[in-house]
Amino acid sequence: MVALAIHRPVGRRAAPPRRLRALFRIWRQRMRERRALAAMDERGLRDIGLSRYDAFYEANKPFWRA
Repeated sequence: MVALAIHRPVGRRAAPPRRLRALFRIWRQRMRERRALAAMDERGLRDIGLSRYDAFYEANKPFWRA
């Protein structure tokens, strides 16, 4: 008897609920990172090579924009 492998869809063919959960995870991560960036002091920004303006611009982008 030959066992048939059951393939789960991956990538763009994945089930919509799975893709939505992944998208929500990405959005939440962006919000956390942008909040942390907005809270950084000048020294921390200088360490990562950003100006206050760059940090302000990035922190104020909507969560759905990469």
